[in-house]
Amino acid sequence: MPKLKEKKATKRNIYPEDTIVIKKYPNRRLYNTSTSAYIVLKDLIGLVKEDVEFVVEDAKTGEDITRSIMNQIIFEQESQHKDFLLPLEFQKQLISMYGDAYGHLVPDYLTQSIGLFVSERAQIAKAYNDVINRNTDAMMEYGKKLAEQNTKIFMNSWDMMSGSIPKASSDKKKEKLVSNKHDEANELDDIQQKIDALQSRLQSLK
Repeated sequence: MPKLKEKKATKRNIYPEDTIVIKKYPNRRLYNTSTSAYIVLKDLIGLVKEDVEFVVEDAKTGEDITRSIMNQIIFEQESQHKDFLLPLEFQKQLISMYGDAYGHLVPDYLTQSIGLFVSERAQIAKAYNDVINRNTDAMMEYGKKLAEQNTKIFMNSWDMMSGSIPKASSDKKKEKLVSNKHDEANELDDIQQKIDALQSRLQSLK
């Protein structure tokens, strides 16, 4: 009796029950096995933000290539956005840690650090907003005081102008009136003198 050929057991990673398996094909297409649909990197970003557990496998070998796909996403995000998250100095320090005696401590340290940041993000946001609000209030208070000072200066200037200019104008008017009266008096004197001279001449002719 011929022996039946035994099927070779295929190597397959065992993941938690809720983990979504994404297959990556040689043409760089990604296939979501849970929805039976092809997806793109943007969809993976959505899964990350929704805190959905997933792994990316090489469709041919079954190898877990999630890390390389995440690296690709980070590279594209850092290249596309002006508000990058990995400063140049951080990248240099990170590169310098490869092969370092203490390099093996970096992954755990970074994981704990970012985990702490994420867990405290609400408190950090509140503290940040408080600082912004305090600064805003301070700026508003400063602006209010500045406006009051400017208003005071303006009112003082206005009082000086309204008090001095009309007075000066009034004085000038008075001076002009006095001058006019003086001129009129002089003219009357001249006329009177001419009349007196004319009368004297008429008297001499009689």
